[in-house]
Amino acid sequence: MLNQQQTSLKSQPECGRTPFCSRLPVVVGRLFALPDVLPSAFSSVLLPVLLLCLFSQLAAAQNGPGASAARNSGPSGVASAASDQGSLNALVTHRHEPIVVRSKPVIERLPVKVIQPVDLQVSSDGRIFVADAQAGCVFRLDPDGQVSLAARDLAGIRRIRLDADGSLYVLTVSGAESHLYQATPAGLTVQLHTLHFPAISFTRNAVGEFLVGQQRQLWQVGTDGQQTMLCRLPVPLVDLCSGAADAAVALLQDGRVCQVGVDGSLLQTGQARPESSRLLAGTGGRFVTLATAAGAQLNSGLALYYVSDVSVSGQQQTPAEVSGSLLATVPAGTQAAGLDPLGNLCLANPDLKAVTRVTTRFLIPCPHCGQQTLMIFDQTAGQSDSSSF
Repeated sequence: MLNQQQTSLKSQPECGRTPFCSRLPVVVGRLFALPDVLPSAFSSVLLPVLLLCLFSQLAAAQNGPGASAARNSGPSGVASAASDQGSLNALVTHRHEPIVVRSKPVIERLPVKVIQPVDLQVSSDGRIFVADAQAGCVFRLDPDGQVSLAARDLAGIRRIRLDADGSLYVLTVSGAESHLYQATPAGLTVQLHTLHFPAISFTRNAVGEFLVGQQRQLWQVGTDGQQTMLCRLPVPLVDLCSGAADAAVALLQDGRVCQVGVDGSLLQTGQARPESSRLLAGTGGRFVTLATAAGAQLNSGLALYYVSDVSVSGQQQTPAEVSGSLLATVPAGTQAAGLDPLGNLCLANPDLKAVTRVTTRFLIPCPHCGQQTLMIFDQTAGQSDSSSF
């Protein structure tokens, strides 16, 4: 019968039942016609359980009572053997393509009390780190909902970064001086370096070297603490971010996005909106900027845009190419954003004194083999058919 389900992706089975995969978006879309704001406990605990139960029920309904009779029919159990072989083939060959459901995203205010969140980072395992400048600390929110302090008693927090080992790095600014701190997963915070200028942003590579930017200069801080001016910038710096292979990437005030070479050279790799205020690494190796919304999104105040690739042909880019494609509009006052490994948004907003997660992508187990399958909520997806469950 599982083999019949695989075949039914292209045509209706003889029994007239609606194919399992085609019915799923309809049912899920109706179940999740929910309010925009949900308790965090729902999305982190109840939602995965509900999706798993839904998959199991739909799979059972697709098999139906007639499937058992078909498997047991036929002389000498020939039909039963054929059905068993078909089931085995289906388990081996069935697809795990993303399931797109017409639905609004799940928006939740995370259970952390912040006063002035100024930066946000999401680790590879889904932990969210939020820097609160007024509270002088960095909060850590674990996937299970637990909230703890990753660093405390740090005045003037400007930026935070994470490394692959889970260590947290904090940049603070006080007057004409800046400080770099490391906070280990064990909770130990140590001051690493003092810089005699007000820093704007920083990155750290796998070797342990820092690249720190001030308005028109980039400084390298070696593992031995030696500070070297790497280059002068043609226009003021806005933000720094790490790209592929730990390469530092700079966002400049005119919207240029440049890769910084080890020798201090600048290679323009992208173009963002000139009003951009933050640069972050998106999914699939693309960069995203937080910028003033334009056009139809103007009323929202701010938006996240993908950075446009620079034309290698030398031809002048169109205004649409320079603007970059829209990722999402965000509330006015949003100061920092991050993306989890699946591409879900996390936002830090000092005006709202809130950290918000916007979930549109979920991993749910396949009912046949248990493999994790991507489900996407997309309120712009085409209207589903009128099949009912």
